[in-house]
Amino acid sequence: MANEASQTMSLKILVEKEKNRIVFVEANKDFVDVLFSFLTIPIGTIFGLTREHSLEGEIGCLNNLYESLEKFDEDLLSSEHKGILLRPRCATDIYCRNLKVDLVECNKSKYYWCGTCGMLSYYQNDFCRCGGALTYKLNLLDPVPQVGSGFIKPTVRFMITDDFQVLPLSTAAGLSLLGNFGAFDWSKTEERMLNIGKDEVLKLLKCSLASRTPFSDSILESPFSKTKPFYGRYEPRMMNLSQRDVDTRNKDEKINLKLFINRSNNRALYAEVEENFVNLLCSFLSIPIGHIIKECPYLSFKGCLGNLRKSVQDLDVNKFFKSEEMKAILLDPKLAPGTSYDNKLIGIEEVVNLTQSTLSSLFRIESTYLSSESRLRIGVGLVKGPSMFLVTDSLSIVPLSPISGISLIDRSKVPLSDIQELEVNMGEEETLRLLESLLVSRSALTDAFVLKETKQET
Repeated sequence: MANEASQTMSLKILVEKEKNRIVFVEANKDFVDVLFSFLTIPIGTIFGLTREHSLEGEIGCLNNLYESLEKFDEDLLSSEHKGILLRPRCATDIYCRNLKVDLVECNKSKYYWCGTCGMLSYYQNDFCRCGGALTYKLNLLDPVPQVGSGFIKPTVRFMITDDFQVLPLSTAAGLSLLGNFGAFDWSKTEERMLNIGKDEVLKLLKCSLASRTPFSDSILESPFSKTKPFYGRYEPRMMNLSQRDVDTRNKDEKINLKLFINRSNNRALYAEVEENFVNLLCSFLSIPIGHIIKECPYLSFKGCLGNLRKSVQDLDVNKFFKSEEMKAILLDPKLAPGTSYDNKLIGIEEVVNLTQSTLSSLFRIESTYLSSESRLRIGVGLVKGPSMFLVTDSLSIVPLSPISGISLIDRSKVPLSDIQELEVNMGEEETLRLLESLLVSRSALTDAFVLKETKQET
């Protein structure tokens, strides 16, 4: 892996001095590739990478879910599965392997190959999709000359606004941005050169989730001095509990749970669930943040990754991207091979075009036959069962205990006469609402199953 000194990038920034705000940044391929790669990182990996750069709060309920899985013992979740869930791989590992700043340590990634059909997995599963065993471990050596890494053509440069709009270099666009600051007087601005490395990029990633001015907040100010907790405005409307909407798109894929509600304020206290519900929550961690932005365009993310995705969408593929495939990978990021979840409620697929020939076109490779190494089975049952769990409204998870449930009700000061039990059958619609709530709400069960959001029109 590249040493720390080589993992630095140079940026030219224009600062409006009075407001101490970045007007825009000029950057080359190295930085924009790293920036675009944010869209492909799974939310579990993002949280694991940035949790040390804490905000004044949390990212929805993600902190509770993540810490609950960390505390699971071997009887519920094997250490191998725990590591895979808490730091899931990116489907774009092979394209990000030699980025200037390697956030997710792709250079340490391992790959496994099915000798029968030639398909790759990022994990050593029991079987490939074709039913054959993954019999080879592939070691990636030097990149193929002149192919390079990343998504962008090597000679292009961009200007990037403080809120992550990536634009082609243009004097007219620069003047327009200056006008937004009322800074037509050049003396009010200052040009600076800046070198940033992995620590600065991690801070920028965290700010991109929680700030509308991530460059200024991560570069000009003390880290996160302006940022707020990453809680969106869910703006729910009341649902009729006796006449809930029923999702019928996939009748064979359902997850049942028992929800306990405080009738006085119509809020969920906790749910009693089986391991399939916890498996579903676990699988959320492997979803790339770009997929969530694509599928939930009305979700009130406080950060700027929506602008980043729109920039990818608007940029001319022939002028700026290596290929149409590279642009498509960013606009519709997939799960890493070997991490799909058997229940189809999530609505995201594994990347399917990775083969040994794909790797051979990008790297020199050598293969090692796996004769007796232990193998994992990912994606079928992450949490061991049969098991029952108690899941709080904020998605803390513990093994089910009636005493714990009663104690939770007592701490909530809810009279027993106010407790209502609700049977919930989860389909695709409810699953999507739960995923949205995980990221922007402190009361995910209430927002997903008791209240139904009102989606704002564009």
